[in-house]
Amino acid sequence: MLVLNVAAGCSFGCLFCPLSHRLSRTNEIQLRVNLPGVLEREIQARRKNGHLPAAVFLNTTTDLFQPIGSLLTVTHEVLRILLSEGLEVSFQTRGLVPEGFGELLAAYPGKVHAQVSMFAMSRELTRLYEPGAPDPLERLESIRRLLKWGVDVRGRIEPLIPFVSDTAGHLDELLRHLRSAGVQRATAAYLVLRPQILDRLQELLPIAHYHLIKGSFRGQAWQKEGLYSQVRMLPQSTRNQGYERLRAAARRADMSISVCACHDPSSGESCWEQAVATPGAGKRGQLDLFSRA
Repeated sequence: MLVLNVAAGCSFGCLFCPLSHRLSRTNEIQLRVNLPGVLEREIQARRKNGHLPAAVFLNTTTDLFQPIGSLLTVTHEVLRILLSEGLEVSFQTRGLVPEGFGELLAAYPGKVHAQVSMFAMSRELTRLYEPGAPDPLERLESIRRLLKWGVDVRGRIEPLIPFVSDTAGHLDELLRHLRSAGVQRATAAYLVLRPQILDRLQELLPIAHYHLIKGSFRGQAWQKEGLYSQVRMLPQSTRNQGYERLRAAARRADMSISVCACHDPSSGESCWEQAVATPGAGKRGQLDLFSRA
């Protein structure tokens, strides 16, 4: 799937975010303010040479729905352009989609696919691990709005952290709330450790939490994978047991669960690339406004 990046940087400050700079506390957002005009020209050029994608993912370097007026303005205009040109749009967010997007999204039923990320319902945990993100109950209300507007919404349970957010009690509570908001499907992924994340956890977490997480990865080697230079995966047995707890909780909540193949290739069942077909992606000679997921 092709990716269109509206901005870079995020104010939510999630400790587990792989895109944050090492130990960075900056909330600076690098916004592509001229993107709408550039996008319109690029779409016309791609349509002319036969390289226009069927779908676009927004985006991998920020959260589109941070409460920043200029970011929301550009996001709305980019969505309008893409949808009016017949492209399907997918996005992932921990933010709140404002009411002002309702008229636009409702005009394109079935064309917008959203994953709303939830870490836990516990405010104690969310304030610790995703300190700048909206309250979980507010995200549930945002889900209800999206569904009302005809958006295809999935929950995204990420990251699962051993002994922190993957216990049966936490999973039951989270899935029960997602189901009550109207969500029928969710995707999940365990924490993938990276050097900058480990440094951030050591600096900002209570020592008991840090050692619990570090210990869960004991014996696991660093390895190269995908776009990231070094990653460390949890033991397969830990992930398998956690996914079984999650599936059991999903059955109790009358939901379906899949494992994200992007973050867990050995256990994964689905990812964004399977959600929407993208014929023609990756052909040589395309312009460079878009990048590959």
